Amino acid sequence: MMTVAYNKQNPFLASIKERYVLSKPGSKKNTQHLVLNLRGSGLTYEVGDSIGVFPRHATDLINKTLQAAKATGQEHIQLKQTGELISFVGFLSTKGNITDVSQKLLKEVLARQTNADKKHELEQLLEEGNREALKAYLACHEVWDFLLAHVEVNFTPQELADLLMPLLPRFYSISSSQRYVGEEVHLTIAPLEYESNGHKRRGVCTHYLCELVELGDPTVPVFIQPSHGFKLPDDLQAPMLMIGPGTGIAPFRAFLQERLLHRRAKGRHWLFFGEWNRAYDFFYEEDWRTFEQYGHLRLDAAFSRDQAEKVYVQHKIFEHGEEFFRWLEEGAYLYVCGDAQRMAKDVEAAIQAVIQEYGKIDAQAARDYIKCLRQQKRYLRDVY
Repeated sequence: MMTVAYNKQNPFLASIKERYVLSKPGSKKNTQHLVLNLRGSGLTYEVGDSIGVFPRHATDLINKTLQAAKATGQEHIQLKQTGELISFVGFLSTKGNITDVSQKLLKEVLARQTNADKKHELEQLLEEGNREALKAYLACHEVWDFLLAHVEVNFTPQELADLLMPLLPRFYSISSSQRYVGEEVHLTIAPLEYESNGHKRRGVCTHYLCELVELGDPTVPVFIQPSHGFKLPDDLQAPMLMIGPGTGIAPFRAFLQERLLHRRAKGRHWLFFGEWNRAYDFFYEEDWRTFEQYGHLRLDAAFSRDQAEKVYVQHKIFEHGEEFFRWLEEGAYLYVCGDAQRMAKDVEAAIQAVIQEYGKIDAQAARDYIKCLRQQKRYLRDVY
């Protein structure tokens, strides 16, 4: 009997076994814990790996796009990659990216636009030097409201399909050790919701996983994405510094399940976690208490909204700078997971300041120290 190999080209259809909100009632957050059932897949993963999920668009978004495209959805279009014929509604559901306006679509609308003012607006956006304005314009539109803003332009379903970007898989850091949980994958997800251009928007995959998929329904296409380096040290005695605010906490829950509950490692572990309020947003608090019983875990948490002046994980690093530096000097592995835009930069700046102050070296030498940590594969990041 042949075993099926599940991968990106042939994803496994998982079901959601459990799903609940991690924040307590009263929180302004909606961070959720999900358990995916991998039973029968043969899929294996290591701590530090991610899971890829192929999402499905919400029905209301598909209908808005069909209406804006003046289509019924029953039309058939041909996929460029395979030549396969599928319904237009099926394409918009799982194949085409309808939340982001491609520059290809924008340029084609410009070429066909007969309204002089609207044509001029698009021409200005595409001028050299207007990159930020173009980026802002694209960020506040989805395909449906961009098409409605240019009702003078018409596309056949096939033309529109060819102008859309593909709907790509989304990746989530795995928050469980398979050696501890078996044929499951645990995820820590914050559904993305925001307003732009006067309309409510949602993250495609976070909305799909946290709201649309029925529990127990084996319809979620998944595959394992190896971490390529974001992994535990081979030495079970090696100390570990872990910095993961918000959903960045995910891989460290997995690390500690593996190190403390499965391997019973004797090394020291220091976790920096950050969120809004201790009373509502102390994710996995019971897990950290369990880990403390099984091994050496120190937890420093920064709750930014619990006092007048906001306190973040980088402030906690600097507050304990002397000891933090001593851990690095004693061979600690340093891990950072979470937001790449601000958090990771602020954390690295704090680490550099700590190294500079307590190592009694200048800024360039501190930067070289961090570079050396990277080269030794002792400074590892999973940022997005």
